[in-house]
Amino acid sequence: MKSLTAFLILVLATVANAIVWNPEITTPNSGSKWRAGESYTVQWKTTVVGEEIPDGVTGMIKLGYLEEGSINEHLYWDLASDFPLNSGAQKITLPADLETKTSYIIVVMGDSGNASQKFFIQAARS
Repeated sequence: MKSLTAFLILVLATVANAIVWNPEITTPNSGSKWRAGESYTVQWKTTVVGEEIPDGVTGMIKLGYLEEGSINEHLYWDLASDFPLNSGAQKITLPADLETKTSYIIVVMGDSGNASQKFFIQAARS
């Protein structure tokens, strides 16, 4: 019986380590309207395939945009890094030199990335 218990613990530990931490982003979404140079809070779910993101997993947030007919996400801007992924939120400040587009995306990366819906960013006020 002890060997069966040990085996089950090992299997559960292996499955937990095999989960790719790429949480679903809830904010921004397709209705979001942000302005370049301003600060916002990016939010995401803290579970992936029903498992809570554990302590010690850190994340990174990148900003990019999509173009029609291209698979490139143009992830040119690093907005945050080394924050606890299980926090579910991170404050970021958008670069002030962004141009107006309706196709920006936020990518939250744990050990893989997950992109937000496309959303609108307006250029900074001059």
